[in-house]
Amino acid sequence: MITESKVLVVGCGSIGRRHIKNLRSLGIKHFILCDTSQAMLERAAEGMEGAVLTTDFKEALKENPDAAVICTPSSMHLSMATTLVEKGVHVIIEKPLSHNLEGFDALERLVAEKGVVAMMAMCYRFHPAFLHIKGLLDSKAIGKVYHANYYGGHYLPDWHPNADYRKEYAAQKSLGGGVVLTSIHGLDNVRWLFGDVEEAHAFVDRVSPLEMDVEDLALGIFRMKNGVYVSWQTDFLQRINQHRLVVAGEKGTLRANLVDGSIEVYHIETGKWQSERILFEINTMYVKEMRHFLECIENKVHPCVDLREGYKTLKLALDLKEAGNRMDEDGEVCVTA
Repeated sequence: MITESKVLVVGCGSIGRRHIKNLRSLGIKHFILCDTSQAMLERAAEGMEGAVLTTDFKEALKENPDAAVICTPSSMHLSMATTLVEKGVHVIIEKPLSHNLEGFDALERLVAEKGVVAMMAMCYRFHPAFLHIKGLLDSKAIGKVYHANYYGGHYLPDWHPNADYRKEYAAQKSLGGGVVLTSIHGLDNVRWLFGDVEEAHAFVDRVSPLEMDVEDLALGIFRMKNGVYVSWQTDFLQRINQHRLVVAGEKGTLRANLVDGSIEVYHIETGKWQSERILFEINTMYVKEMRHFLECIENKVHPCVDLREGYKTLKLALDLKEAGNRMDEDGEVCVTA
């Protein structure tokens, strides 16, 4: 039974602790917890009996986990996943897949060779409001889609109020930080809802006095392969969390506030807005995501968000960062005449 499996969680910060809690709620009993901070380990293990705690990844591997959740900084994801898959361990990798594409092909081949489940943790694909929007678009509720505006942002120092944002991976280039990779969910949602990108243009910049060497603002404009145009914006600057979507189609318009689940659809037939609210608790999507991972392992089926999906979204993000970069190698803003 899957509930008797030994699960390794590497990285016991906020998202690692969330996954531990959810795995316990899904019946997992045997844990190996790994983090470089002993304090983080002890906090993550509160209320648990029998969990193995270690600050050494190699020591964690000696415990022979059946599955692993990788919640380390982005720059460590691919190497850790490769080591685990080599040992036949099923893996779910927190977004993004990595901070670059080096080693991806080898990992993908290794996953096929070992026959393990390798899944990306793209939690918004399990979000009730997004699933409802996906259903509306797929059912042509507003007809052929012409264009969409997708907008979001939050203030980085408020992201984890009890932590120094300057020490977080999101604020450090060497750890794979920056708003594009940290908020890569948005790009994954663009691909999921509207298809793959044919052409992209972007501005990626640091415009605030936040103390970091990565971008805090990204603007992208995409022409999708199906002809839909999408504009996307994300930042570390919003003093109140924002997450909004507007989609224009031949038969109407859809607009949504993904913070509170409000969705409105305007139909040309009625000339009125139809409003509804998808009530949700934010942890629901994380539970559904982890349940899917465990079910894929138990039933030997392919995950809905596999490594190739993670690769496509990461490549789009990296292409945007390269094409739109307004900063030099030291993280300073480039000045052009």
